[in-house]
Order: sequence, then C-alpha cells, then structure tokens
Amino acid sequence: MRFIPATAALLIILTGSAGAIDRIAYPTRIGAVVFPHKKHQDALGECRGCHEKGPGRIDGFDKVMAHGKGCKGCHEEMKKGPVRCGDCHKGGSTT
Repeated sequence: MRFIPATAALLIILTGSAGAIDRIAYPTRIGAVVFPHKKHQDALGECRGCHEKGPGRIDGFDKVMAHGKGCKGCHEEMKKGPVRCGDCHKGGSTT
C-alpha cells in the first residue's frame, strides 16, 4: 500500500471567510483518508507541532509517517483519536 503521488492525491477543501483549510483528503488504495485539519488546529492551538518548518505541506509526510510518529503515534500518545485502519481509511469519495 502506498499514497498516490502528491500532485494527484491531495484534495484540499477551503472553507470560512479567511480561507482556512478545513479538511485534507488523501485517496489511498484501501480507502480515502480525510484529515480534519481545522479541527486539529482548533484543538491543538499549535501549528509547529506538525509544521516544524512553518505553514504548508509537511516535509516527508507519507504513509510511513502517518502510520508511525505522525498521525497514529500522536493519537496513541494523547490517547485520543483513531488508531485502527478502518477508523481513517473510510473508502468511497474524498468529498
């Protein structure tokens, strides 16, 4: 399993008056993963925890990072959020 190349894979949905990123969808072979960006931004209040080099795409973000110290690792450490395959890979449409 691998992520589709970033140029084809990333769908960003903009909402709100300031154009804040609401959700980011990553189509994958086993089902789309929709990341609720604004929800994380509001809950954490800290961008640099994920965006170490500042705003924008996270350098080196891929399946390995998402399943390791990135998404899953953070959820396990905080004891909050999805950690099982089907909790993130929902399948179907990315919108």
